Amino acid sequence: MFNNNDQELLINPDLLDDARRQLLLGHPLPENLLPDAVARSWQRSRDAGLHPWESRLVNRVNDDYPLSETDEHLAATAQPEIDRLWDVFGGEDWCLFCVNSDAVIVRSKTNAETPPLNMLKTGVRVQEADIGTTAPACTLREKRAFVFTGPQHYLKEFDRFFCVSVPVFGPDNQLAGALDMTGIGERNTQVVFEQLRLSAMAIENQLFTDHYAGCDIFSIQSSPTFLNTPFQGLVALSADGNFVAASHSARQLLQLRISSRSLPFNQSSLKNLGARTEKRALPDGTYIYVRNLAAGVTTFRHAQQQSYVPVSVSTEPAIEKQFGIAVKACKADIPIMITGETGTGKEVFAKALHDTIDADSPFIAINCSAMPENLIESELFGYEEGSFTGAKKGGARGKLEDADGGTLLLDEIGDMPLRLQTRLLRFLQERQITRIGSSMIRPLSIRIICATHRDLPAMVAKQMFREDLYYRLKGMQVKLPPLHLRQDLRRLITTIVASFNHTEITEDAMQWLINQPWPGNIRQLRQTIHLATVIADGKKALRPEHFVEFDAQPQEVEPLTLADIEKNAIEAAVQRHHGNLTAAARELGISRTTLYKKREN
Repeated sequence: MFNNNDQELLINPDLLDDARRQLLLGHPLPENLLPDAVARSWQRSRDAGLHPWESRLVNRVNDDYPLSETDEHLAATAQPEIDRLWDVFGGEDWCLFCVNSDAVIVRSKTNAETPPLNMLKTGVRVQEADIGTTAPACTLREKRAFVFTGPQHYLKEFDRFFCVSVPVFGPDNQLAGALDMTGIGERNTQVVFEQLRLSAMAIENQLFTDHYAGCDIFSIQSSPTFLNTPFQGLVALSADGNFVAASHSARQLLQLRISSRSLPFNQSSLKNLGARTEKRALPDGTYIYVRNLAAGVTTFRHAQQQSYVPVSVSTEPAIEKQFGIAVKACKADIPIMITGETGTGKEVFAKALHDTIDADSPFIAINCSAMPENLIESELFGYEEGSFTGAKKGGARGKLEDADGGTLLLDEIGDMPLRLQTRLLRFLQERQITRIGSSMIRPLSIRIICATHRDLPAMVAKQMFREDLYYRLKGMQVKLPPLHLRQDLRRLITTIVASFNHTEITEDAMQWLINQPWPGNIRQLRQTIHLATVIADGKKALRPEHFVEFDAQPQEVEPLTLADIEKNAIEAAVQRHHGNLTAAARELGISRTTLYKKREN
């Protein structure tokens, strides 16, 4: 289980350097300086003979560990998930990789061309004895997720690194390996963890179905919404209906011991389910939903591209009506503009539109606020080899080409630079592009959806956004309401609770959630519920005591100083741009350097 208390610990680097020196001299680490699991890893790294100030990854000796047939299967299964994650988190300062249980990298993806990130490639081993304390090393040792920031690594070589790792369990419920994201820079820890865990579950499900291909496999979940998605558990039955195995997620859902030889619910007649979904009672009085996997209409790798918390296409009448009209408009090639506060589910709405129209076609999303201005043009339109310094050999396709035949989502369109707004307008008018450095014209067929939390009409009035582009994009406008105004909030809370494998929430806890203002909207609600499930520590029902702010009483608030107002504005901008300081500085009208200094002060 991911535990925030063990993760991003803000510690004075000088204290950690002193602890490293004392550890080398044989002295114990100071108590409470590091989480227990991290401290144990430091100790093992020292015992393995590693010196904190040596460069073990760059100067490694053994870097070619052969992959077994099992490793190759794990690599092939992980590849689609690594590709999906790369579309979300990729960049020249980041690396995504999957390791086996011996910490040998079986598949990796990075654009880095210089050490140390480009050293994290297939065949490299990253055990503690090789490169010291890292997130994947601790995950393999402790069998749970870890987040590491800079100084928490034992080796100073990784002092600037951020890495998140989650375990991957095999069909035998033994640890198969780990999925990791490592890089230099800043990321939203919660988002990275959730995306990695989702991919890990998809990999686990695929490994299970491959291993038990000769059995009848059934999908189980406490909510029917998540059958045939990575959130499901899987059970395998023999031809005569006897229990054979359960996946790691299924054992957690059913609280099955490794030694269990039967399921804790009536499994008779399961083989006659056909395409039906049935509810079966568990010994504690709760229920589990069961479906024959062979009757499912969704594969794991298709399912992982969909939204697992249907927050926008819902029982909310206003949203349902807008969605129905938007589907018709999108089919007619009319651009859709989705507006709403940060966290209201704009991208989820866009993806649901796409899936309803043609789920098998490409869906490409680009966040205009998270992309450096000098890269947006090449990202959108592509480029030819040699067109600029740093251009890849052979050139590269742009996002517009990738979306050909499908849907392009321009998220945070209000942050697109004016210069590029002109090129985008030309494409919308002509529906053809020319790569940077090329004269070849490429016609494209793309459905266009854009999203923003900004007031675009006000930006048009201030000449910060092109008026002609605004009206070209605003074929149909969809307005998503803030969370506190949604009529289906109770259902939404129930759905999110179920996504974390909890079947119940008490009424007093539900009412507390319903009555909150939720300035961060669905994103904030989801994080609050996620933290509550961690605090609940396996208990099925979420209660008031599991929500850390439940007992908080309103207090008299002192007037804010100008410094307080400035600090709040800066942090709000950073949050809106998901930690991207360049985009936040652009919104605030200050330089990135100034933003850094103000945050430090």
